Amino acid sequence: MTAPSKKNGDALVDALRTGGTAKKASPPPPAQTESAQLAYVLAVGCLLRICILVMFGNFVHDYLPGRVELSTPVTSFKRLSEGLHLSAHNISPYNGGVFHQSPLLLLAFKGLYYLPEAFSDAVYIGMDVLIALGLAKLAGARVARAAQQVGVPGETRFVCRPSVVAALYLFNPLVVATSLAKSTIVFSHAAIIGALYFGLQGLVNWAVVCTAIATHLSIYPVMLIAPISLMTHSRSIAATVLKFTALVLILHTLFVAIYGVEYFTATVDFTIRVSDLQPNVGLFWYFFIEIFDEFRAFFIVVFQLTALAFAVPVAYRFRFEPLFAGILLVGIMSALKSYPAWGDLALFLGLLPIYEDLLKYTQYVFLSANLLMFGVGLAPVFWHLWIEQGSGNANFFYAATLVYVFGQITVLFDLGSAMLRRELDIHEPETRTRTVVQE
Repeated sequence: MTAPSKKNGDALVDALRTGGTAKKASPPPPAQTESAQLAYVLAVGCLLRICILVMFGNFVHDYLPGRVELSTPVTSFKRLSEGLHLSAHNISPYNGGVFHQSPLLLLAFKGLYYLPEAFSDAVYIGMDVLIALGLAKLAGARVARAAQQVGVPGETRFVCRPSVVAALYLFNPLVVATSLAKSTIVFSHAAIIGALYFGLQGLVNWAVVCTAIATHLSIYPVMLIAPISLMTHSRSIAATVLKFTALVLILHTLFVAIYGVEYFTATVDFTIRVSDLQPNVGLFWYFFIEIFDEFRAFFIVVFQLTALAFAVPVAYRFRFEPLFAGILLVGIMSALKSYPAWGDLALFLGLLPIYEDLLKYTQYVFLSANLLMFGVGLAPVFWHLWIEQGSGNANFFYAATLVYVFGQITVLFDLGSAMLRRELDIHEPETRTRTVVQE
């Protein structure tokens, strides 16, 4: 027999000292492996978008930006280009009745206006990567926090890794289509992800800034200030709300001073009053086409309050899981805002894997998935029949949007019920084998 090597001998000695057997070399640290996988996912996501732009550039630039499912009057890149053109000629972009977006976007794209289109494509690819990275960081922060919380006794938890969360977002066809259509909704989404992440990390000031920017870009993220405030200490809730309110007022006051009242009329007032009834994947446009003018103001208040009224009740009911409340509110925004697009649903779906432990509590996954797939799949078909062939009418397309919105509402209902059931299992484990029936 040959004498064992020094390395193997040391391993045997260590094993004998610990009363066990010799250990094999340990794998690389999970953090390093996860970081490498995340970098790989982000790189492949970029490469996918670049390949599509190279191979189908004409189709992407000519067809996708005009799709009503991807772009709306308040997120259209074509309208942003019109605003940049007016601004470059020293004309107020809000005078023509075409541009309805934030001056922050004018500032962001001012330099790109004189550059080739490939540079703006690169900006949107970068925003997708930034959002995916934010989702990965948010998932990692939530896993770290959940490890410190009390769980269901005897539960074997499945943890969705940050790289998987990023991949599910980056390779979602709705996300890819929204990015290639260059919808400015991605900037609001980036601010929303930043607000949730900073809030979960306890960085209140950064969370407030991101929420204020998201609200400035699109009114409905104002609902997120409720769960963001709950992520802070209870004594700081009022201060958080005051900071947020002050920032939003400062932004609007500043731009009113620069552009005049036309700015406020063309942005905030335009969104609230639903002044442009261009078809989209929401509920507002068809209803307000059919409604009599004398009832329009009343139903605008009803529709807008239907969305905004969920903020406080949802945040209060899930006050012990404010991140979950924020995710639910993102889904409510996607379903009930006045100018929704497929990108809103994509963000909501991208946030769901963060709470992978709720999957086993859901009951309507098959129904929800079918409703969403039929809603997304039928919308382009019915639009073609209505607008291009003329063999259909607006009822066809609106029926597809109703299925689409109902699918989102089903997901929201299922998620809320799943979280309530999980809370019951945590606080009263003896009820795990019982069926909860509401009388």
